[in-house]
Amino acid sequence: MANVTPGYNFTGTTDPITYTKLNLLAQPTVTIGSGTPLVESYSETTFASTIALTFTTGGNTRRIACSSSTASTITATVPSAGYVLRLSFTTDGTAGNVITFSTGFKTTGTYTLATANKYYSIVFVSDGTNLIELSRTAAVG
Repeated sequence: MANVTPGYNFTGTTDPITYTKLNLLAQPTVTIGSGTPLVESYSETTFASTIALTFTTGGNTRRIACSSSTASTITATVPSAGYVLRLSFTTDGTAGNVITFSTGFKTTGTYTLATANKYYSIVFVSDGTNLIELSRTAAVG
């Protein structure tokens, strides 16, 4: 719920309403909710056959450097609703990496990183139950 300050407390039905009393000429301050804001941040995650992701309010973009035509499965405990997760992958000179996603992810399928020395990215949003795929790129760069 939004709170607007400054406000005005009426003192009764005979209280004359004026611009000054309502403070309509001032700039109000609006505060929405009282939760911790999501701070955008970036971190590197080690590539392995299973990559377990953990989440905080300050870590929603991960870079994963893939190597040697290896398959990998991404696992995660689903964060709270509204959390946006961005995964960015790089491939080495070998490429051919195949990324699968465990339960808790709703995707269009495996993510094949077939081109050497390129960037790929995929974006998810949490509904509190699943991380739902919003988009993915082909090879970039």
